[in-house]
Amino acid sequence: MSAPRTGLVAILLTISVYGIGMGLTLPLLSLTMENMGVSGTLNGLNLATGGLAALLVTPLMPAGIARLGAAKFMTAALTFAAGALLCLHFVASLWAWFPIRFVLSASLNGLFVATEFWINAIADEHNRGRYVALYSVCLTGSYALGPLVLQFIGTTGLAPFAAGAVLLISATVPIALARRHAPKTQAQAGHRAVFGILKDAPVAFAAAAVFGAIDVGMAGLLPVYAARQGYSDAHAALAVSALSLGALLLQFPLGWLADHMARERLLALCAGCGVVGAALTPLAVGNPVTFYLVLILWGGIVLGIYSVALTLLGERFSGPSMATANAAFVMSYCLGLLGGPALEGAALQAWNPQGLIVVLGGICAGYFGFLIMRRPRSL
Repeated sequence: MSAPRTGLVAILLTISVYGIGMGLTLPLLSLTMENMGVSGTLNGLNLATGGLAALLVTPLMPAGIARLGAAKFMTAALTFAAGALLCLHFVASLWAWFPIRFVLSASLNGLFVATEFWINAIADEHNRGRYVALYSVCLTGSYALGPLVLQFIGTTGLAPFAAGAVLLISATVPIALARRHAPKTQAQAGHRAVFGILKDAPVAFAAAAVFGAIDVGMAGLLPVYAARQGYSDAHAALAVSALSLGALLLQFPLGWLADHMARERLLALCAGCGVVGAALTPLAVGNPVTFYLVLILWGGIVLGIYSVALTLLGERFSGPSMATANAAFVMSYCLGLLGGPALEGAALQAWNPQGLIVVLGGICAGYFGFLIMRRPRSL
């Protein structure tokens, strides 16, 4: 098997195993805090810890990848993430969860920087959209399996935390098998290099920020929204599976479109559908079948914002700047994460529970307006 294909298989296996673990973890942590009596505002603030991790740690990651190599860097990130996840079970203090989740988020940010650098490094302009789509399909498809695991092991006790940690550690196996084929890079290290590159692809970086503002809020708070509408914890967690199933079904068609049409226009289409999905959700929540169907379509299209933007990023950058651009891309995602979930959690609390849906739709509408005002003729 050629080096690019070996690397592609390793990335897809790694992100699949990781996805199962994180699909289990996000609803688990949010529902655990909900059952502890934590307010929606604090729940959202805890989710937003990842944004702070991005500001402080992500700009240093290209230098770490250059020094350790992508394979060793990813292995270290997965190991730290697994340890932090176990700590969340054994530490009872809610306030201690914030620094622990900081470590968890920083580690996972590092994994995303390295894997997205690797996938863009082995792709070219003829297959980039489809390679990124395969990456997204494996991530979101496996992510959908996480809540299903909770149906069997429950949401209390050590078992779900241990299962997530074991899955994260097992993701190091395909990385080890492909370590000789990992791409190399020269560091353009530091905060200045990462912040300086943001102006070179504003549409892609803004898309990452928008996705960060809605992604974790949808995965972490839609189960709470469903629970407050009368769904059991187990059925509320299936909201995440519905979102991920939609992404699984629609990512490859979106990837094909990204290789055959203007990518900015496709991003506008995804953002517009995000507004429509938000408007339909309160109307559908009373019927579980309709609710899950709306989430499948809404999630599948809105979650495409990230993969289409990542394809646009690979079109714009190459060579030594690629790792730095991927770090800036993940940092942009996490900047959205810093504010989005906190705002969504506060809205959930202030207008219980429809405020969450209003904010999610409003963020999509804002990005759609940005694209229209930026390049009205091309859209």
